[in-house]
Amino acid sequence: MVPNWRWCLGVSVLLIAGALVAWWFTTPVQPRAASPESETIGMTFDSTPVIYALPPSPAHSFLHPEAARRALQFLDKMQPTGTYVQSILGQPQVVPMDVAHVAIAMSEADQLSRAEAAMTWLYERMILSGQPGSTSQKYGDFSGSWFDSIQPNGSPMPGATRGRGEAVGMALIATYTIYEQDPSYLQTLVGDSRVIDLVSQAIDFLTRPNMQASDGRFYHSPDYHVAFNEENARMSLGLELAGRMLAASGENGAARLALIGASRGLAALRSGDGMDQGMAYDYYGGAIWGLVTPTRAQAEIKRLQSTGLVSADGVRNWDWQLDRTTSLFDWFHWWLQAQMISPSQTFDYAIACITAHDVTTALDLEQRWLPLQRSDGGFDDSYLFGLRLGMGAPTSYSAARFILLDHLLSSLIDSSSRSGPV
Repeated sequence: MVPNWRWCLGVSVLLIAGALVAWWFTTPVQPRAASPESETIGMTFDSTPVIYALPPSPAHSFLHPEAARRALQFLDKMQPTGTYVQSILGQPQVVPMDVAHVAIAMSEADQLSRAEAAMTWLYERMILSGQPGSTSQKYGDFSGSWFDSIQPNGSPMPGATRGRGEAVGMALIATYTIYEQDPSYLQTLVGDSRVIDLVSQAIDFLTRPNMQASDGRFYHSPDYHVAFNEENARMSLGLELAGRMLAASGENGAARLALIGASRGLAALRSGDGMDQGMAYDYYGGAIWGLVTPTRAQAEIKRLQSTGLVSADGVRNWDWQLDRTTSLFDWFHWWLQAQMISPSQTFDYAIACITAHDVTTALDLEQRWLPLQRSDGGFDDSYLFGLRLGMGAPTSYSAARFILLDHLLSSLIDSSSRSGPV
């Protein structure tokens, strides 16, 4: 039977049209022209400031003041005055580690009172000894941590897990960021305890055997004994900074416990033995937090690049479950996610590039992403087809990381303009 010519023509037109659409979507978006900053700034620095300890600056002094102002307005929208910070726009959900990220960003954007309010709200929800859910016969003590997902009324979300170590590490880092500007914050009363007392409980949680292995690695949680690189970086750094705060407050016993745990954690992190890469940022976790030398940061980034997870657009939202799933449906879900570019991981990658003394890449990435900022100041949760298609509600985490990246770049460029290229 000879095919109908009209049918053949129609199929041909559809195939050609489909090919053109696919070509348009998969052609990478060309970056903007190089910014003046990337042409004039010295591309290496004797030392790179760390993102949790930069001097505060108002948004109008940032590298891109209008974009920073919009991002801060987005975070204001996510935080009812004096309370929690939502994680996802439009969803009544509070994730402790996201609160900490926002508190760091607000502290460095000269909004210290909002940062303190967010962290105080979070400390009020810490799991304490004797409370419901503080212990488990199988997994031990969870006091000194949080439920992983909290409702705006302060109670855990139905079915929420608990004891995520990276959230505790992040809370300690955020507390230190506030402490550097306002040492008196540690004496703030939260119920019957001071903030510094709750810091001690967080130290106790992270250094228990159900959280820190004998070789120094930190587990994800008491009931999930897997050690991820970037989570270990957050917990090690959190303990180190907590040790400084505790020592300054005269809490020498707790300070010693914190610093020993931090030292063991950092040694395990730098050796890399037994560490897992659960998401892309596990490949460059040390560089994000300034825990490695520029040479080690360059090695982290080189290893990431060897995986194919990074491009000129940013970092793919890969998860190790793609390599472990046995269900075809689940495999497709994780495969599709891994094709998307994540703003939060991309901004973290740009920060890691700065640690590796590659400021040009950081500037170019930010230039590429500036046009993608939404009118409300946030960024879509992920992007497909070379950043041409945004998907998912924006998160407070992404906006906070953008603020930290722009603040870091502005501090470097300001320093370079005063001293000249290195």
